[in-house]
Amino acid sequence: MTIEFPPDPANFLWERLSEQDRHTLRPFTERAPVPIGAVADAFGIEVISLTLPSDISGLIKELSPATRNYQIQVNNTDAAVRQRFTVAHEIAHYLLHRSSIGTDGITDSILYRSKLSDRVEAEANRLAAAILLPWNKVQTWHWERFSCTPEADHIEDIAVAFKVSALAVGFRFGF
Repeated sequence: MTIEFPPDPANFLWERLSEQDRHTLRPFTERAPVPIGAVADAFGIEVISLTLPSDISGLIKELSPATRNYQIQVNNTDAAVRQRFTVAHEIAHYLLHRSSIGTDGITDSILYRSKLSDRVEAEANRLAAAILLPWNKVQTWHWERFSCTPEADHIEDIAVAFKVSALAVGFRFGF
């Protein structure tokens, strides 16, 4: 039996990525939970966990314009699911907004606000959720477990299975 799932609402963002970036991401989105640290490694982005001010979740910066090396710093005082989302959010900035990063970087507050526009931050949030909650993978997992497409009653189940927050699940699926 083949099940037809609705189209991924983040397709417009996936389509903005280069074919190479989509190719790099693809194998990681076949696993649950998505190994977000390995995703960063695949793009050559160093991730370090350290204590940042309580109002900062993370940042991404270019270490050297000559070598185009990037580093993500994530606040180690945040919950593990929050740290995973922060890393995914910063990877999304790398994929979508690389030209805006620079050596000063993009620092995201606890509410994922930065010097960039709300639209740019919303794009990074949406792509981060799409990376951590691959549309067809979540749909298939949910169907096999509950015999239906994802619904609000199962937010916590999805969150636990994919190691994300309930908020990220709600955001991804519009709950």
